[in-house]
Formats: sequence, structure tokens, C-alpha cells
Amino acid sequence: MSDQSKFQGLFSVDQLKKKGTVKVNIGIVTFDEGDTSVVYAPALEVYGYGKGTDEAEKSFITGLSEFIDYTLAKDTLDSELKRLGWVIKGSKKNRKFRVPDFAYLLSNNERLIEILNTKPVKTFKTDIPMALA
Repeated sequence: MSDQSKFQGLFSVDQLKKKGTVKVNIGIVTFDEGDTSVVYAPALEVYGYGKGTDEAEKSFITGLSEFIDYTLAKDTLDSELKRLGWVIKGSKKNRKFRVPDFAYLLSNNERLIEILNTKPVKTFKTDIPMALA
């Protein structure tokens, strides 16, 4: 999933014209749950599952796209990100997103702690485009 181009096209052209996007660097955790590969973004609480890494990545991209589409349609993206520990500053045209740091995620996400304590994991960071709400 290190190929950041996989995240292109997460927004429709109409959304981009109305909202614009910024790139946000977030941590990704990958692990196996039995015969299933999992891709997880703890800062967004978005998962993807599949029979292999490629299938899990595609599922993750679908889940991420649905998260963004839904929160944009309901006009709840900012409030949902804040609920997840994000800090959002700036005007609507000059928005700055700060992802919760790993210490915050560990202290507020029991599922992440369970994964780290029970699964062999791989982690990496990647840029995710976020719509300006």
C-alpha cells in the first residue's frame, strides 16, 4: 500500500470543486486475522479485509471512500475527526489537519492495543487526501 496513487480518485469531481482536498499523513497497521489480511487506519477507525494483501487494500480504499463520502454528505467530517482526536485549525480555505499522535491513539483505542498485543503487525505511514469541509 505504499503506492500513494492508490488513494487518487477517492473524491468525485463535484466534491473536489466544492470542497478541495489536503493530504494528511496517517499511520496504517496491517496484520492477519486467521486466513484474513487486515488493513487498519486507527486514526480514522477504518478497516479493510481480504483473502490477501491486495484484496484487503482494495477493501480499505472502499471503506475509506465510504467514510469520506458519508461524512461529507452528512456534513459531519470535521466533528467525526475531532471525535477521533484530530485537531483541525484554520479557515475553510486554509484548513490544517493534525492527526492524533500514537500515544493518544493507544490511550483511547482499546482495539488498537489488543491488535498490537496479540498480532504480529506491520506499520507504515501514507498520505491520505482529506476533503476540506
